[in-house]
Amino acid sequence: MLHYGPNKSIARVAGQCRPASDWVDASMIIGIISDTHGFVHRAIFDAFRDVDAIVHAGDVGELGVIEQLKTIAPTYAVRGNIDGGDLYSLDKILYQSFDGVRVTVTHNAGDLIRPAWDIESRILTQPTDILISGHYHAYWCAPLQTSTGRILWLSPGAAGNSGHHQQRMALRLTIADKARRTGDIVKDIQLEAVKFGVRGEA
Repeated sequence: MLHYGPNKSIARVAGQCRPASDWVDASMIIGIISDTHGFVHRAIFDAFRDVDAIVHAGDVGELGVIEQLKTIAPTYAVRGNIDGGDLYSLDKILYQSFDGVRVTVTHNAGDLIRPAWDIESRILTQPTDILISGHYHAYWCAPLQTSTGRILWLSPGAAGNSGHHQQRMALRLTIADKARRTGDIVKDIQLEAVKFGVRGEA
């Protein structure tokens, strides 16, 4: 167990998320996207065509991004550091349950090396199975041990054309049917990275 950050009740646990395979007993599929900065690549419409909901982890960029995503599936978005104007009314932290899986979404919770010092006292104030954040334009999937139990921390990378990332990407999160769940969130989900070209390309 590797402790990091000033809050010693949080630790990274060895392990990794399982890639999507041939699950047939899925409860829900969630599309996860972040840091679009006003841009929605056409590949998103195909990648998310069968999702039940979409989560946007901030730096949306333009209201039109959310409007486009809503044509695919119900969309839940938080406000990022560039989101002003019509987007300023978005919550900075969102708590949402997807078929019993409790998800907390915020734009910036720090990164794996330096998580936000107040990640538990400010962000994880509601029971959480999965934490989704953006901001760093980087992908990660890391089990985290908090003071109340193990959760999963996801960052979907960046889907837009602005920033320092090389590859545009998003995630598809498949949640197991309730009858198949083990109570360990790492075992009860599967994850698929969707890549759609180098930043700046058409």
